[in-house]
Amino acid sequence: MKHIVGAFSMLLVLLMNVLAGTAMISVSAKVAEVKEYKAAVVAEIENSNFNPIVMEACKREAKKRGYELEIHKYLYDEKKDLCTAEILLKYQYDIPVFGVSSQRITRGIAR
Repeated sequence: MKHIVGAFSMLLVLLMNVLAGTAMISVSAKVAEVKEYKAAVVAEIENSNFNPIVMEACKREAKKRGYELEIHKYLYDEKKDLCTAEILLKYQYDIPVFGVSSQRITRGIAR
């Protein structure tokens, strides 16, 4: 009887570790996807030469994917012709196994 309880206890601990590991891998994959999307947005804004229509299209696409995209455009130089943009991509970070849920932000700069 003692061995049966020990075996089932080990099996339960192993199952919890597998569930926790799977949840962590899933969240890690989602974060990687968000960062890849942010890099694609930065590249698209740079390639369009900071076109406002492209920026709005990027915001709409981000909303479709469940993200919130903010773009802050900055002009600098004496002639106000050099431009940069700060990209803020907000996403939901959820690990349901551990009860963790928060909103995270990843930042990028388009030059």
